[in-house]
Amino acid sequence: MLRPFEPQVRVFDPVDLERYHGYYRNAKIYEVSVVNVGGHAIWLPDNSELYAAPTLSSLACGVKTNQVFVCFDEQSAKRVEPGEGLIYQICMFEADASFEVEVEVHDWRGMSKTIEDYVYVLGASEVSRVARVVLDA
Repeated sequence: MLRPFEPQVRVFDPVDLERYHGYYRNAKIYEVSVVNVGGHAIWLPDNSELYAAPTLSSLACGVKTNQVFVCFDEQSAKRVEPGEGLIYQICMFEADASFEVEVEVHDWRGMSKTIEDYVYVLGASEVSRVARVVLDA
């Protein structure tokens, strides 16, 4: 009970599936995998809805940012066992070749931590190339 919460989570680079958002101009939908690489179960926000950068609808205080927040605001929690993960669909401006993903993580005690990671967009051809390298290793 007294141990600090230090979740071990890996955020993988997003995959560009060449799909555009239906409403926001120049916004693409990417898939980002978030995997529990630790030894204990964690809880992540539900992945049933699209997460979008808050700047798609306006500029945050007049400054364009390239962050997306995956948090529990109105989302239910999903238990993720060690070695398992969730795939999130994230909407981001097409011009952003990289962006920051912030994922809220909970443990069984209800403790919370935000994991921040900078990711780089991979095209579909790069994903298959990376997969071949991993499989050959």
